[in-house]
Amino acid sequence: MNQTTNEYGFQWSINGVGHYAMCGRTVATLPAGAYSCYTDNYGNPHFTERALQVDELIDFPGSLSERILKEIERFWMLGDRFARYGFLHRRGYLFWGKQGCGKSSLIHMIVSRIVRASHVAFFCESPYTFIACMTKFRQVEPERPIVCVFEDIEAIIEDNGDSQLLQWLDGNHQVSKSINLASTNYPEKLDKRIISRPRRFDRILQIESPDARVREAYFVRKLPEQTLAERKEWVRLTAGLPFAALAEMIISVYCLGNDLEETADLLRSLDAHNPTSQEYTETNGELYDEASVN
Repeated sequence: MNQTTNEYGFQWSINGVGHYAMCGRTVATLPAGAYSCYTDNYGNPHFTERALQVDELIDFPGSLSERILKEIERFWMLGDRFARYGFLHRRGYLFWGKQGCGKSSLIHMIVSRIVRASHVAFFCESPYTFIACMTKFRQVEPERPIVCVFEDIEAIIEDNGDSQLLQWLDGNHQVSKSINLASTNYPEKLDKRIISRPRRFDRILQIESPDARVREAYFVRKLPEQTLAERKEWVRLTAGLPFAALAEMIISVYCLGNDLEETADLLRSLDAHNPTSQEYTETNGELYDEASVN
């Protein structure tokens, strides 16, 4: 970083022979982190750090989440193989399931790991401005691994259409050394061009409510003071509930002092009215379940 001589950190950027313009302080690379991105009225890209929601970032041995994380860690080491066969080193994951089952938590786990590895992740709201920002980013940092996140992808498409998004996924704007992560509560709303085309999303995975083993591990981590009998009762009462409900159970009982049975009944009632997608299989692009991740 260059030294500055004024309180605002302004410097002169070199825009050609004998051509200078004022700019702020500069860094060679973006600091490792997760970013939202947008363009200003002049088309200049801006990247704003965003905090990850880390409340439920707990790895459970043998879970689907852990296997996905290991698969992605292995992917980052395979760049030479992709290059040998003339492919861009990129991968796409689409996570689907009802609200509160942990899709966002899984995405944030993946993002937190790439940040710990000193790399960056970008969250997309508008594909048009996202692509503009990514194009500029790659001009400055052409080789850095990135994760690109499209949460509630069906809402992004409803607001912006899918033409720009498709250009990013496998069109003229796709980039190497990247992983695309998307989530949706409603996969049936997505056109077959999104879910049934290889190399757009290579893994389409249902994130289901945690099973008894994962629920028990969650309560062991969050409530180590529980007796074995108490924990078994909590595991029984939360059968079929999503991760968000497990957190709410702890908050309601331990933080707010509410009755355990009444809380469980309320959460089951709320979950019963939670809109979900019907499980379905596309003949031209099967939705992979947990067993598809090796």
